[in-house]
Amino acid sequence: MEHTPLAWIGLAGINPDDNARARRWQQRLHWSMVGIALLSVPAYLLSTSELHPFWHTVASLLDVVILAAFLGELVWMMWLSSQPVRYLLENWLNVIIVLGAAAAVLGAATEWIAVVRAMRAAVAILVVVRTATEFRILFTRKGAPMLVGVAVLTVVVLGALFFWLDPRIHTFADGLWLTFITGATVGYGDIVPSTNATRLLAALTVLVGVALMTLFTGNVVALVMGGEETRLREALQRDLVELRAEIHTLLDARELRRTTELIEELQRLRGEIEWVRAQLRGESPPAARDPPL
Repeated sequence: MEHTPLAWIGLAGINPDDNARARRWQQRLHWSMVGIALLSVPAYLLSTSELHPFWHTVASLLDVVILAAFLGELVWMMWLSSQPVRYLLENWLNVIIVLGAAAAVLGAATEWIAVVRAMRAAVAILVVVRTATEFRILFTRKGAPMLVGVAVLTVVVLGALFFWLDPRIHTFADGLWLTFITGATVGYGDIVPSTNATRLLAALTVLVGVALMTLFTGNVVALVMGGEETRLREALQRDLVELRAEIHTLLDARELRRTTELIEELQRLRGEIEWVRAQLRGESPPAARDPPL
């Protein structure tokens, strides 16, 4: 029984050797759970912002949705799995997310503000990690164009959030600028986050920015290496074509020699037959023909 390396970070999912029904349900729930997981980020930002209390209520509702979705998925997949204990152990990140969401919901009613905020921050980071692992195409050469789109969309969304959540950021352009200098780890200091929500957002921006820059570097290396690999493959194909032509040439020359030898053999046999016929008729054999051996 093999263990996937993702089990170490609690993201193993259903094992390939589990039953077919559990694997089908994991595929059905896959993207829905990714979307629900990302809700923890706006839930934290709204709950720690200095916006109207209405948005704090929205954050609490998002916490309830996250808790219900992850708890439901965990219980349902354990019930479907032929190895529920193994599923629980190899997907421990889901358990932490459930506990964090539960603490947020409980804290919303009991004023455990410090604990709740810490758990929400942890949940936000953990679900981003879980979600990022689902976009594996970004780690390949084919994902380069998509990576550019993801980077632009990320800057726009985070810039809007900075502008919305931080009272010291007065324009959307300033929010975009803060996003860029934070994600690029430049940090000029001309614009800085001033609330707990935007400080956490800045921390997430740094993580996302470093990840995107790493992916860009990896894609550039892959493209360069891929171009060299293509040239080597084309050169190898040309060599194979030339080698095949040489082999055909050698085979054709060999066949020509064999054909020539066969013709000479047929001519010799024809001469022997004529010599024998002359002997049978009592005639003198043709002078040009040698007697048969």
